[in-house]
Amino acid sequence: MIVRIYLTLCLCLTSIFAWSTVSETNEHLRKVVEYIRLGHEATIESETIYCRILLPEFYLRNSFSLAWDAQDKKQLLKVLENAPNDGLFSKDYHYDALIKLNTSAKTLEQKAELDLLFTDAFLLYASHFLNGKVNPETVDGEWKAVRREGNAREFLEQALASGNIESSLRSLKPIHSGYDVLKKQLAVYKNLAASGGWETIPEGPTLKLGMTDSIRIPKLIDRLVISGDLVLMKNNNYELNTMIEGALKKYQTRNGLEVDGALGKQTTESLNIPIEERINQILINLERYRWIAQDLGEHYVIVNIADFQMQVFRQGNLTFEENVIVGKTFRKTPVFSSKMTYMVLNPYWVVPPTILFQDFLPEIQKNPAFLTAKNIKVLKGFGSGANIVDPTTVDWKQYSKNNFPFTLRQDPGPTNALGQVKFIFPNNYNVYIHDTPSKEMFQRADRAFSSGCIRLKNPMNFTHYLIKDNPKWNKEAIDKIMREGKEYTIFLDKPVNVHILYLTSWVEKGELQFRKDIYNRDQPLLNALLQDSSKL
Repeated sequence: MIVRIYLTLCLCLTSIFAWSTVSETNEHLRKVVEYIRLGHEATIESETIYCRILLPEFYLRNSFSLAWDAQDKKQLLKVLENAPNDGLFSKDYHYDALIKLNTSAKTLEQKAELDLLFTDAFLLYASHFLNGKVNPETVDGEWKAVRREGNAREFLEQALASGNIESSLRSLKPIHSGYDVLKKQLAVYKNLAASGGWETIPEGPTLKLGMTDSIRIPKLIDRLVISGDLVLMKNNNYELNTMIEGALKKYQTRNGLEVDGALGKQTTESLNIPIEERINQILINLERYRWIAQDLGEHYVIVNIADFQMQVFRQGNLTFEENVIVGKTFRKTPVFSSKMTYMVLNPYWVVPPTILFQDFLPEIQKNPAFLTAKNIKVLKGFGSGANIVDPTTVDWKQYSKNNFPFTLRQDPGPTNALGQVKFIFPNNYNVYIHDTPSKEMFQRADRAFSSGCIRLKNPMNFTHYLIKDNPKWNKEAIDKIMREGKEYTIFLDKPVNVHILYLTSWVEKGELQFRKDIYNRDQPLLNALLQDSSKL
């Protein structure tokens, strides 16, 4: 009886002690969480708690209980240690403080604070993959593409329940193959930087096939070998031979330069970009991949503005590609997503407001014959009730953006600004893909010439591509309409997703690509990426 009473008493005391331990921990968690919910900034080991909405939500739903066991902590620490492999920074996720506190936490308060810090690290890391570390619209107001979605708090709950912290976070990374291959190139370039990178090639006259230079050619050989454009060869060769010319062409292709195999001014400047800048360029574009929606659609168009290129994919396979012209630097093509629903053959061109008031009206006010020269009619009224007005009878100087009563329209024909066809995907920017009579501009490597729309080099090829699975249409029917010269609308059998993007570094066919930052969008993003998360 005495033994039974003694055991019962021990069990009761143990239960009371356990209840007391959990209760004190819960109370400390509750106090900190409530402090954060009131809008105060909380710091643990000099580390700011960032997730001031999701973290309180999580602990409230978890009854202010400790969430992290030893195995979960070990997995998360491994993930955070490897954050630089994804172009992120371990320090952003309290890594050093977690390592320190994970071994030194002894008191109930310290253990509670350690739990809070692990939770905040997970939520922040997950959020950076679900939404990007940087909100694109804060650094680039013209980036409106459909972004990824997800709730990091819900994801944390699922990950802790499964016990698979590492694999759960790995599943958040972009599914686009472009992300993984660019991430691998980041590791390659970091290793190159650790080995010293590359030397600068002195400037000088353009070197072409057969020309010699005892200083620049050896340095060029070393440079091309380091970046993988040239197989290892003796650098005591002073002549630009066919092997070096071929390697230069490969480099020029990878970097969006004029492909002539010569060492000219632009190619030299590109070769001399420090490896640290190239690493930053990769970091920038890994972040852009984190902005892109996971599901681009079964059939979709991608226009990479910085590459002056359009590609079409169906079920992940490249099915069509074409060169494009994009907006000028002062009329940038915006980044957004939409759905292509129809195309118009032999389109009229209604002069859009930006071009009308910034370009055309000043010219018309100087010389009304400007309109006649461009085969543009002046219309007053709307639709069938519109009347054609003789431009020479109008006092154009009395009109401005605020009182302009006319519509300017260019008839279909060989000089029409839209060419033979336009492809429509409704958006707020009045941007679409279209033909152009100015084919000579496609000969340039840098093709930022439009007023924001995307001009296609061979649009009829794209027209035939879009109707090939539609039994109602064939090439002959399209050609007949084109010969008639009348405006005609064709709705697509199924809408095609359109994603206008801006990538200045990516991997294509196994080759790392770099492009000039034509719109100066890279540096603001890099500045934001390098900032402490608390300042974003």
